[in-house]
Amino acid sequence: MRILKWVLKIPAFVLMLATGLLRWIASFAVAMSHWVFYLAASALFCLGLICFAFHEATFQQIIPLLAVSFILYILPHIAIGLIGGRR
Repeated sequence: MRILKWVLKIPAFVLMLATGLLRWIASFAVAMSHWVFYLAASALFCLGLICFAFHEATFQQIIPLLAVSFILYILPHIAIGLIGGRR
């Protein structure tokens, strides 16, 4: 019976190691996308505000730009929720 327990622990350990490694990789990918998407969202938001401030565009024209900026801001939060991480 002891030998059977040890034989079953080996694949379980390998499976735990593999899933842990995959979660670390997913967390790293989400962290990198978090940074990239925040940078893009900030750039689009600032571009929209600058265009509006210097009367290059009306508010109706910058609404899509601000909407895309908001979507880019929210995407990393959705990914963090999907992988079960906390931030």
